[in-house]
Amino acid sequence: MLRNFTAVDIVRSVEASLLLSLVLFIPGYVVGWLSNVFNFRDRPLAAQLTLSTPLAVAVVPVLIFLLGGNQKVLWTLLAASWLGFAFLIRSVWQRGSQIRQPRVPGVVWIGGTLILSWAFVAIASLVDLQFKGLLYFSTTAYDYSTRTEFTAAAARSIPPLNPFFAGTPPMLLRYHYFWMLVCSLATRLGNVDSRQAMYGGTVWAGIALMSLIGISLRFFVGDREHLARKSLIGCSLLLVTGLDILPTALVFVRSHLVTPDMEWWNEQITSWLDTLLWTPHHIMGLLACMMGLLIIRQPAGTKLQRAAAILIAGLAFASSVGLSVLATFTFALFVVFWLPLAAYRRWWDDVSGLLGAGAVGLVLALPYLRVVMGPGVDGTGGGGRFFTLAIRRFPLAIELINSTFSVTLRQNQSLLHLILFLLLPLNYFLELGFFFVVGALRIRSLRARSAQMTREEQTGWVIVGTSFLVGSFMRSTTIGSNDLGWRCFLQAQFVLLLWAALLVDEWWSSRRVSSPKVGTRRMAAFVGVLAVLGLVGTVYQASMLRMSPILQDAGLIGTEMAPWLDQDHQLGKRTYALRSVYDSLRTVLPSGAIVQYNPNATSFIPHQLYSGHGAAMGLPLCGAVFGGDVGRCLARMMPIVNLFMRPSQAASSGLDVMCREYGINAIVVDDLDPAWTDQNSWVWTRKPIFANDYARAFACGDPIVSAGLMHGQ
Repeated sequence: MLRNFTAVDIVRSVEASLLLSLVLFIPGYVVGWLSNVFNFRDRPLAAQLTLSTPLAVAVVPVLIFLLGGNQKVLWTLLAASWLGFAFLIRSVWQRGSQIRQPRVPGVVWIGGTLILSWAFVAIASLVDLQFKGLLYFSTTAYDYSTRTEFTAAAARSIPPLNPFFAGTPPMLLRYHYFWMLVCSLATRLGNVDSRQAMYGGTVWAGIALMSLIGISLRFFVGDREHLARKSLIGCSLLLVTGLDILPTALVFVRSHLVTPDMEWWNEQITSWLDTLLWTPHHIMGLLACMMGLLIIRQPAGTKLQRAAAILIAGLAFASSVGLSVLATFTFALFVVFWLPLAAYRRWWDDVSGLLGAGAVGLVLALPYLRVVMGPGVDGTGGGGRFFTLAIRRFPLAIELINSTFSVTLRQNQSLLHLILFLLLPLNYFLELGFFFVVGALRIRSLRARSAQMTREEQTGWVIVGTSFLVGSFMRSTTIGSNDLGWRCFLQAQFVLLLWAALLVDEWWSSRRVSSPKVGTRRMAAFVGVLAVLGLVGTVYQASMLRMSPILQDAGLIGTEMAPWLDQDHQLGKRTYALRSVYDSLRTVLPSGAIVQYNPNATSFIPHQLYSGHGAAMGLPLCGAVFGGDVGRCLARMMPIVNLFMRPSQAASSGLDVMCREYGINAIVVDDLDPAWTDQNSWVWTRKPIFANDYARAFACGDPIVSAGLMHGQ
């Protein structure tokens, strides 16, 4: 009988979402009440609920890291926050019932509808889709496969170890993994695996972002009129992206290529939906930075209240470092630019607040920074340069120039850099679309003096300028993709989103009062067209992220843009088979067991996505970039790789010796591994504990453990 993995994923993702409310909502409410930042105690219940999740995201991640080594203290504090929340909510409800019958405000109903709608979109976009014996993951599984393993590692120990380099000695994980720490608590609390816990975390990332919009409109932009309506507009604008749909269509017309993600045509400025589904931890890094800034700007009645605000802001900055190094780097540059301006303007509360909270954040983040940047437990170093100077790329434009004028710009680097520089406005117009014009209209309003250059306005422009400076002239060097150039724009995108909400509300209100001028109507129509194109792009993007593996497996789209998916049109059957084997293994293996698969597997995504265990060599070079010594990996590379790739050199008799040497408890092989096709290899001469047409799992190593696994079958 076939298991319905889609139903399992949906139920457990919902369960993870509910469990994470104990981490990403309730502690934030208690922190707000105790610290009274934003005058929390005097706010209406709806405002308190809106503040709670961003406050939790700002404070909880770094506390989990700092207290994770002492689980009793961590869980005691969390339990105390749950009890405190129950007491506070009971008091608020009783006080409200004495005045009048408690009534749920309309804004709460609207907010609840938005949350449920987002939860449906997130879970439907991420869970596996099953059609009888076929199983398909989302395109985003390419990234989730790695971070799912990090989350599973965090559920085993804090700080987590590199799951792709498991064994002795342990290799500390080097990554911005605070979001994985948060999600891992769901696996400790309930019957969910690390993948489903991350899906639940993605739901809360969207809730936190929507909450931040309302908070920022009130406390960053300083707008008090019709705040609920403007917040609703801002949340709706999360569905609008740039004009990516146009170059994506052009690529299809010219080359008949269908990309699994619409962003891949260029050095992307990622849509809100795409960032939430692929990399929610970067958005949480943005949120922590913004919350730190907003907290220190709140007026404090006493020195004690000011100290509490600086402490909470410092916790937020420390959390941001571990949530997203990239978002925090961009925010740190903003602070560098902002402090001299604030001192010149005599905004001493900003200067003292940022310096004080920054110092607190640095002290609290030092233990994490020592792990990420310092030597590992085996004495190896922590990596090279973080970025290099380079003009932002625009590959489609360069390709069109080369093909049109029969030139090769790559041969003339100076000319190439000049053209890339001159094309930056066009590049950004296509990437930002509607929001690019919003920024231009904001500048026009300032020049016409219809908008005031307030401190908040200046802050917004320095944030936007910093993002554009980093995105235009800096490039990541740590990995092949330009992650810094992609994620640095989150802060600019957020400020432009806030301004867009104000602009749309202004135009909407003016139309109800009087007929706008011809020029205004034309501009509104132009902006409306850009917004519609952005909405169409988001819908197309969400559809392709979900359906691309299915379409490729069915042969309806080409395989050129996703070579990491199985090319033999057996993806659905093989994924179902591998998940079935790994789910069976999970029932008989302890969480700390080491399960080895082919580290060079073509079908690496399901192995990493469903394993939930560390591997002695889980990636080429053991993923040493995430922690560990490459030299140690080279020692184990030949016997492990030969096991799957050159089975004639891997005798079955030596298998248990190798497993004992590296602590391996089980081995999983699939039909794409060369060892599978050799009928004389250990795959067919050794008895599996679980097997089907596409995958086989074997016990190995310790004879007592192996006997127990065979008996457990």
